[in-house]
Amino acid sequence: MKCKITENFFDRFIVKDLETNEHKIAFLSGNVKKKNSVLIGDIVQVEKKYDKNIIVNIDKRKNELIRPPVANIDNLIIVLSLKNPTPDYMLLDKQLVLCYFKNINPIICVNKLDLLDEDSKKEIEYINKVYKNNGYDVFYTSSKTEENIDLLLKKIEGTTSAFSGNSGVGKSSITNIILKNKSNNNDVQTLKLEIGDIARKTKRGKHTTKKVSLFELENNTYILDTPGFSSYELYDIPYKELKHAYVEFSKYNCEFSDCAHVIENEDVCLVKRNVKCSNIDKNRYERYVYLYDKLKKIDDRKYK
Repeated sequence: MKCKITENFFDRFIVKDLETNEHKIAFLSGNVKKKNSVLIGDIVQVEKKYDKNIIVNIDKRKNELIRPPVANIDNLIIVLSLKNPTPDYMLLDKQLVLCYFKNINPIICVNKLDLLDEDSKKEIEYINKVYKNNGYDVFYTSSKTEENIDLLLKKIEGTTSAFSGNSGVGKSSITNIILKNKSNNNDVQTLKLEIGDIARKTKRGKHTTKKVSLFELENNTYILDTPGFSSYELYDIPYKELKHAYVEFSKYNCEFSDCAHVIENEDVCLVKRNVKCSNIDKNRYERYVYLYDKLKKIDDRKYK
């Protein structure tokens, strides 16, 4: 049977049978344990052996992340707040880069709409100009009034999504609102209790889950609880390929196809010329240069 990994406890996994929608406890086969690291979100093949559900194979992944350790994400919902704290555009750009290279659809969620004032209106203008006008999905929400959270939920229906964002932006509040109204995990709670009983009997430690969990909503919609995104650093992206993650750069063809838009002269770099005349946002471009230099230093260290 084909199943989806939703949680893991020690050597046990909670999986959802994708045909019957039933949740089960499963164990790794010896071969899978030796060759692969199973991630939350994996699609796996499960067989019944010796009265146990055994994971015998892992299907090819759409994508996978090391930090946090998850697989097969459709959407990354990047949460910013208009105030307290103000938007962290460097973190936003890093995660948009991550989405490009990991084949994940980015959704920008700007929270705390209830705190709208003149300063935050300027943030909205900036986000619309630099991100929304360049094709990114942007939602403005309030976790306090729950404004527009239904629109966000409609956008991610039928997919697997993870939330990211700095502390204080309201990421947990939005997630809790969605889970409170739409969660469909009653039988999973029963399995957790069963695993806890097994752990106590075998004295294998506290019956607590690892940090990453997959919550199931209605209509085959899943939300990953993924601590770790807020401190995210790019770690495996080739610096020469970084420019491809910037959609606004693709509108301009520089004189040389391998132009990095960093060290080249404005005479040959059309991107630099459009930064100068404000067709490309200068601050976002400077953040690109910072990330380019950082990734290049990481690459240079590999050969020392």
